[in-house]
Amino acid sequence: MKQYNSLSETLQNLTTLGYRLADDQMAEFPEESLQSDDWRLDSVEQVLQEQGKTLVIAVSSARRHLKLVFVEILSSVSDFSPITLLRRLFPMQNRAQYQLSPVSTY
Repeated sequence: MKQYNSLSETLQNLTTLGYRLADDQMAEFPEESLQSDDWRLDSVEQVLQEQGKTLVIAVSSARRHLKLVFVEILSSVSDFSPITLLRRLFPMQNRAQYQLSPVSTY
């Protein structure tokens, strides 16, 4: 995880690389249209600010042709859960599709 002193510097660097703020993109699309099974975590950067730490998470999807940046302001460690972000990006698998069968151990 990289550490930067300025949120604006971090966002400027990612914008130069083709990333866009996720909040802007989320407003344009229904949540399901952002879900894909090929999202890749490109970077996680921590920015120290007066109000606390901020995580800047960059992800990309070749299938969706998107590069998104999530900005999560943390006032405490429990404020942000990566699981919440993962649920927004990856489709939930229907558990009924999976069938368990016993495995012999001969």
